[in-house]
Amino acid sequence: MATLASTTATTTEVAGKPEAFLGLNGFGWVGVAFLIFAGLLIFLKVPRALTGALDKRSARIRGELDEAKRLRTEAEGLLAQYKDRAAQADRDAAGIVAGAHEEAARITEAARAEAEARVARRARQAEDRIAAAERAAEADLRAQAARLAVAAARRVIAENAGADVQTRMTNGAIDEVGRRLL
Repeated sequence: MATLASTTATTTEVAGKPEAFLGLNGFGWVGVAFLIFAGLLIFLKVPRALTGALDKRSARIRGELDEAKRLRTEAEGLLAQYKDRAAQADRDAAGIVAGAHEEAARITEAARAEAEARVARRARQAEDRIAAAERAAEADLRAQAARLAVAAARRVIAENAGADVQTRMTNGAIDEVGRRLL
């Protein structure tokens, strides 16, 4: 192993000094290569192209961010509109329910008032029928009483009065009927 290390050292170092080409060691050549590479990049305008590409990408990202902000603002506006519509729909629904309750109360009250009026009307009709029946019964009773009184008077007159009294009474009744008719 010692021989391998000594041969490697001799190839990179000559008499204690590192090997150099054109007066440059390995680090110098790496620096020269880097400068050539950097110069080539500048000559080919790679930094400008990279800057342009980065600027384009930055502009695209900025545009996407602006679009995202615009969309977010629009979405927030739509959300606010939908919340307002939902609140309005809730208020409308509450109004409809309240109106329905009021209408139901009015209909119930109207039905109760109509039923009370119908009951009162039927009660009046029943009272009127009863009063008419009472009047008819009273008239029938009076007519029956008058017939009975006339029959009783006939019997009394026929039994107690003579022919000339009966003739006078008949003539008086005929005269009375004639006066009432004229």
